[in-house]
Amino acid sequence: MESNIPAKRIQSSEDLKFWFHSDAYYYLTQWIRLLSLKIKQLKNSEECKISDTVQNILNILDQLSNLIDETPPDNQPTRFGNKAYRTWTNKLLKKSEHIITSFLPEKHSEYNSELGVYFLDSFGNSRRIDYGSGHEINFICFLFCFYKLGAITDEDLPAVILKVFAKYLQVARKLQTVYNLEPAGSHGVWGLDDFQFLPYYFGASQLIDHKTLTPSSIHDKTLLKENSGEYLYFRAIQYIHEIKTGPFFEHSPILNEISNVATWSKVNSGLYKMYLDEVLSKYPIVQHCYFGKLLPFTDEIRKKREKEFKESRKKEEKIVKKEK
Repeated sequence: MESNIPAKRIQSSEDLKFWFHSDAYYYLTQWIRLLSLKIKQLKNSEECKISDTVQNILNILDQLSNLIDETPPDNQPTRFGNKAYRTWTNKLLKKSEHIITSFLPEKHSEYNSELGVYFLDSFGNSRRIDYGSGHEINFICFLFCFYKLGAITDEDLPAVILKVFAKYLQVARKLQTVYNLEPAGSHGVWGLDDFQFLPYYFGASQLIDHKTLTPSSIHDKTLLKENSGEYLYFRAIQYIHEIKTGPFFEHSPILNEISNVATWSKVNSGLYKMYLDEVLSKYPIVQHCYFGKLLPFTDEIRKKREKEFKESRKKEEKIVKKEK
């Protein structure tokens, strides 16, 4: 039986193979696809339901942003890794008990520690002073826990990305720039992005069948500025321009190549496959993933499907025999 406190379970190549058949992998991949579907063709400013749970998470993210303002960077010469980030994380830990117990109603309080692990690991690593797509995964897992428990519903899902995930990105980028966080596990210019991945996948869904904006529109500075507030994809590209200098095709060749794709639909589907290959299949990233009761490192779903498939085959075979 899985513990209520998630633990890291991927510690070998065999564990990695099992990961692809695990219930957690199934839940996570289906969750990401569902979120993408729910924001198809929607702008960030779209009116959507803001439930008490969603509003609570938004309020907490605002608190974290304010905590950054209250914790200025140290005056130090190093290019990466301002040590004031550790001060910020220590402040977060001190507040964490109150924050975590506010996540869920009393009837689900047994899962507070599980949500807390995912939440606290969503904002980077204080020892390495870095941040990457593995931390982004933890925030997506954190949001999934609410959905699994019924604390957020299908009706909440547009707000989960357009409001909550968008604000999470604001906080993550603020941490990256204020404290000069090192990109965790960066592939350099041959990676999609130094820090994030999902804004591009979700953002492409927002832009599917857009009347005027195409993947190549990211190269138009006017269009980029006009649309960065409404679309996650354009804001992500704008952020790259804010933190990097030089020609776009040199420092972001993968994104530059994607801009040549004909439609946003193809960009969206292509990025999903890339996410599976370049993020969820990479041992250096998923070795840091946590598994508990809500995202279990078990394979019950696969066993159930195999059983259903065998039973279906037996029924078909009986029908064939009778017909003969």
